[in-house]
Amino acid sequence: MKICVVTPYYQESLEWLLHAHASVKSQTIEARHILVCDGARPAQIPDFQGTHIVLQRNYRDYGNTPRLIGCYNAITAYDADAIAFLDADNWYYPDHLKSLSVLAANTQLGAVASARMLHRLDGTPMMKCPTVDGGAYIDTSCLMVLRPAFRHLIAWVLEGQDTAAETDQFLWRLLRESGVPMAFVDRPTVAYRTRHQVHYDQAREAGPPGAVLRVDLHGERYQ
Repeated sequence: MKICVVTPYYQESLEWLLHAHASVKSQTIEARHILVCDGARPAQIPDFQGTHIVLQRNYRDYGNTPRLIGCYNAITAYDADAIAFLDADNWYYPDHLKSLSVLAANTQLGAVASARMLHRLDGTPMMKCPTVDGGAYIDTSCLMVLRPAFRHLIAWVLEGQDTAAETDQFLWRLLRESGVPMAFVDRPTVAYRTRHQVHYDQAREAGPPGAVLRVDLHGERYQ
């Protein structure tokens, strides 16, 4: 199975982007990493392995347009069988792609997603996320879409600016309502670096300086 991983980035920490890229390279099965620079200064990544697309403007839609451009590249340039997504401040555990792709292949799925582990900003693990359950909520970085459902990826750019931050939820609902065979793996194989006070409250610990106070169940993304 040919797998591509699409990561849009804007002004995330280079250290975090390096961590994300390293987690793709260290997967237990091979995957091509497609980075899409969303109008920022292109990141300089030593020993980069993959494709680096540099856009000349910032689309201000929480990475959705860059994701679709990355998907187009995966399909047309690399004939991908599966496309996974990874936000620049998150990273994969080593068997993330294998666990999703094996399940998808064995049961002929069009989409599959995993649970996520919440991590503090310094990268240390905090708790399994109680919100991302594959029902009402998934996370972009936990999602893999297979070839039979590629036609639905246009949904990344169907939402307006006011709801662009929730496009991953819209896409997951669209896939389900379109009759795409789907599954959720209730095992956290994605590390989500959280800034949200609600997560620290759930873990019963103090949040970091500058924690996001609003309730944002699926996670903050850049504009």
